[in-house]
Amino acid sequence: MTAPARRRVLQGLAAASLAPAALLPAGARPADPVPIARRLAANPLLAPFLGVDDRSGERFTAELQTIGRWPDELRGRFYRNGPALFERGGQRYHHWFDGDGMVQQFTLAGGRISHRGRLVQTAKLKAEREAGRFLYSALGTAIEGGPPITGPDSLNVANTNALEHGGRLLAMWEGGSAYALDPSGLDTRGPVAWRADLAGLPFSAHPKVDGEGQLWNIGTLGKHLMVWQVGADGQLRRFQLGESPYPGGMVHDMAVTGRYVVVPLPPVKLDFSQPPGDGPRRFALEPGQPLRVLVMDKADIQRRRVFELPAQMVFHIANAHEEADGTVVLSYIGAPDAWFLDRGAVALMAGEMASAGAVQMQVARLDMTNGRSRVEALPGEVEFPRIDPRRIGLDRGDAARWVLCGAAWNKTPGREGALLHGVQLLHLPSGRVQRYDYGPQAIAEEHVLVPKPGRSGELDAWVLGTHFDAARQATVLNLLDAADISAGPVAQAVLPYVLPLGFHGNFSAA
Repeated sequence: MTAPARRRVLQGLAAASLAPAALLPAGARPADPVPIARRLAANPLLAPFLGVDDRSGERFTAELQTIGRWPDELRGRFYRNGPALFERGGQRYHHWFDGDGMVQQFTLAGGRISHRGRLVQTAKLKAEREAGRFLYSALGTAIEGGPPITGPDSLNVANTNALEHGGRLLAMWEGGSAYALDPSGLDTRGPVAWRADLAGLPFSAHPKVDGEGQLWNIGTLGKHLMVWQVGADGQLRRFQLGESPYPGGMVHDMAVTGRYVVVPLPPVKLDFSQPPGDGPRRFALEPGQPLRVLVMDKADIQRRRVFELPAQMVFHIANAHEEADGTVVLSYIGAPDAWFLDRGAVALMAGEMASAGAVQMQVARLDMTNGRSRVEALPGEVEFPRIDPRRIGLDRGDAARWVLCGAAWNKTPGREGALLHGVQLLHLPSGRVQRYDYGPQAIAEEHVLVPKPGRSGELDAWVLGTHFDAARQATVLNLLDAADISAGPVAQAVLPYVLPLGFHGNFSAA
């Protein structure tokens, strides 16, 4: 694309973002929080969905009670991010994904652990705090009578991921800017403009940082797909703009190999003409459409190949790598439908139990020579896949072979709809699994692999993550040894309060 043509497209995107009609749902109005709060209170396992308010969302600070031995050499900051503020002015959101974001920071230093949690002070949060009510429509909730939308960041809740990179902490959402926070106190600095003419363009919530510290990310708006490359110093190295082979579809995650950016495009378009919950489907797989996987050359995203796989919903990718023969191997979590997006996340906000759905690890082999593909599904209900962070972007024999996931496998009575209750390490080549179950009164969140200093093996790592303990009515930080997670936590830290369930986060070594 020539420079003048590119400028015209960027100007058009900026103009279109002033009135993003696709982000204006119609239908269900906010719920009354009182009966929902009673329902949630009656089911201790769903207490995290009560959420926080403006005041309580600024008061999460504590030195944590520790159990077991936390290694002296494990030092740094572990972040989590997720929806947290669900109610305002007597209204409650319908959909879990709608809540305003709250970043959690666990600081690990010489066996001592402290916690701090802060709501991200987005423009949306500030405006609605001032008004005393919700002003802007969200994914699953229509709000009427609000001010005009001036761009995607009018709706930005910064609630999906948190990553420390280039000297700042990034709180990220699906469709707008990353918000920068100060790592030392979680004060919000504001939306990041990687370059003046790119301000406000979508910077998605699942960037990948390779072994050289290069951050790769995507963004989508209408028919346009963007690829961002940000250096280890936090400065934009390159921005590329292309067209999506499935315009207007939902795009959530991406992966990188040594040569390629790999993006699954599930056949889901957001139909805001229907109300959430019971009745017609708002978010469903489009009949007759495949799961497209777009593989783009990092050096020039116009050099690309599109693969068509059996129709599936995809939120999260484990990894992608290139084999010696040039085949790209993509591991991801696939579901046969969009049930959780459409119904499960709505049920949880109404105080009803909901499982993660029929989600499985899938391994696709994509032949870059002839465009053929084949997919293998591995058994097990899993989500939130993570790999050894040192192996992101590596190929052939250096590629990651182990994937860490949240998992659910115990379906005894009373546990059928309890989201994820444990963690699992899966060896992709063999299908071998090791697991740990946090118990019948637990909801396991995403865990991450933290390499042990001076070690290089994939399982020379700690597993770090949180779960909600309904019996204690507390959130617990867990440390397991990746070499034997079935032995359970070697150390824990118990918070004196319940945190809202989060989506994603990362560890930053001190």
